[in-house]
Amino acid sequence: MILTADSGSTKCHWALVEGEGASDNPKIIETRGINPVTCSPEQVKEIIAEGLLPHIQSSQVEEVHFYGAGCIANAPATLELQRTLQDIFSEAKTVVVATDMLGAAHALCGHDKGIVCILGTGSNSAFYDGEQLTKNVPPLGYILGDEGGGANLGKTFVSDALKGLMPKEIVDLMYDECQTSYAQIIESVYRKPNANRYLASFVPFMARHRDRAEIRSCIDRAFDNFIERNLLQYPNVEQMPINFVGSIAAVFEQELTEALSRHSLTLGKIERSPIGGMVKYHTTL
Repeated sequence: MILTADSGSTKCHWALVEGEGASDNPKIIETRGINPVTCSPEQVKEIIAEGLLPHIQSSQVEEVHFYGAGCIANAPATLELQRTLQDIFSEAKTVVVATDMLGAAHALCGHDKGIVCILGTGSNSAFYDGEQLTKNVPPLGYILGDEGGGANLGKTFVSDALKGLMPKEIVDLMYDECQTSYAQIIESVYRKPNANRYLASFVPFMARHRDRAEIRSCIDRAFDNFIERNLLQYPNVEQMPINFVGSIAAVFEQELTEALSRHSLTLGKIERSPIGGMVKYHTTL
């Protein structure tokens, strides 16, 4: 059996392939997220024991391919996670832990070269040569970067709304539908934890009202910034497909496609989740 994982800090999706011909219909199990930077080996074992092991026979797992946020190549935390997974799946001949960007590349490009992007709460991009990631523009997080990600979209919209750059009717509608206020927004952004996730929580409102020119302008600016500050730094980017994974890319596919066209770039694939592509990559080698 082959076990593949796509993990963020909040949740992790595990795909189990049992036998030949099962790659098109893997068993998907969701657990709490595992980030080696913030999770100790004991926490990793607890998460897997509670959420995963009741659904599989660990002794029959022959390969483990774990892709996740915070899994930096050769970093001590990454190597520690690899040892922990090897302890849990002691019969596995292969246990690999790699960054979520490489997982996205395997899922979207397979063995072909291309640009791979993640657009979720944050954003990231890299050039993939068909085997490895060879160039990466640092994402820098939602304060200094993460252009085009959910937090960045929300920040752009909320900033315009609170500075009076949005019509009053849109601002009032935001307060009503998002059940918030000026004071609550300031409190949540500057005094509470996880401001990036809070800002990203305005994205569903933006998606529902994307037909309003002012909101569409926020979306276009965020994607243009992502392209200009990230994608255009890759050599010969105009000659390669630009591939995306993540909820933001899936929700705003039309807007993203048009933004790429404005910069003479070509859209490749868009997938909400990379787990299906990851499974195919590791079962069709």
